[in-house]
Amino acid sequence: MTSFLTPTGRQPRGAVKVNGELITGWIEFEVDNSTFYTADTFRCTFAGAALPTDRNVIWFSQQQDMFVELFIGFPQNPAQFTASDLKSWIYGQVDHIEIDPVTNTISVDGRDLTRVFIDAKTTEKWPNQTSSQIATALAKKHSLTPVVTATTTRVGKYYEIDHVHMDDERSEWDILNYLADQEGFKVWVRGQSLYFQAPPDTSATTPYQLVWQPSTTSAGPRANFESFKLKRALTISRGIQVKIRSWNKKFAKGFTVNYPSSTKTIKVGQSQVGAGGTIYSRRVDNLTQDQALQYAQKWYQQLVAHEMVMEVTMPGDNALDTTSIVTLSGTGTAFDSTGTGTDQQVYYPDNINRRMTFDGGYEMTVSMKNHSPDSTVTL
Repeated sequence: MTSFLTPTGRQPRGAVKVNGELITGWIEFEVDNSTFYTADTFRCTFAGAALPTDRNVIWFSQQQDMFVELFIGFPQNPAQFTASDLKSWIYGQVDHIEIDPVTNTISVDGRDLTRVFIDAKTTEKWPNQTSSQIATALAKKHSLTPVVTATTTRVGKYYEIDHVHMDDERSEWDILNYLADQEGFKVWVRGQSLYFQAPPDTSATTPYQLVWQPSTTSAGPRANFESFKLKRALTISRGIQVKIRSWNKKFAKGFTVNYPSSTKTIKVGQSQVGAGGTIYSRRVDNLTQDQALQYAQKWYQQLVAHEMVMEVTMPGDNALDTTSIVTLSGTGTAFDSTGTGTDQQVYYPDNINRRMTFDGGYEMTVSMKNHSPDSTVTL
């Protein structure tokens, strides 16, 4: 991260691969990296006149399937570099090819390989297999490399605890997320690999620092970003429900506590909360029913009281990812990260939009919240 206190020159570079081969002629592209539960997306635009002769507009118009990989980085020699000198931000399958004969441009858009699990429906149950065996099998089914931490519990046990019935078709992605939730894992796709493992540990992570200095009588405001907006939600329009799952070894019993029990009739202050709220889920083992309820109530109050949202536009930086934690200083408001340890106000990115253009260089817009944007999938 470049600080405004010690400014340095930047020479970012980008590269595009189509079906595994580098291609010239691109003029801009953007990548949306989101959190674990959704597919990352991309869009790339090419100038028809600058394309190679063997992959011109006619070639694009004839394609029935296409894979794109987008790279951004800061190579040591900006005048001479390869894709290996840059960071790959997405490998995805194209959903649409759009040709504009007037401007002689071609645009392609698509999703990363999360889409193969989202688009695949199944009624298969696998009750006698473990979560890791199922994740490995589904990865190999779609020719992805499984990066899977081994688990031991057969999933039929989870179905029994949650009273799950799998008679209806469900996406493979819903199933993988449900199983990851049971194991205390996350599931995500990067490149051509499926990850099914414990989430990245952010407790020892050095926060990505955003610094703001208000204007003074002698100088205007300064920051290590271009612009930002801060928002605090005083009411949660769609409602929040906290779900705590626990397995008590002493009683060999698993259970789930929901608080509030329904998002349809709970009031926050004097405001009625609507149905269809967001579910925040955690697994905390070896609790009693009362302890799980107390845990859920405390977490719920924290979420309702501190729904802080920040959106920042800044020069593109490969050091910031959706697994990062972010702090803010200098505003003198409740949004600042003035505490320490667990009391520190930190932010978790839930979407990072990266844009690379020949005219504007490398820029990104980051939206983030003051709690981890976890969700849950109920089967």
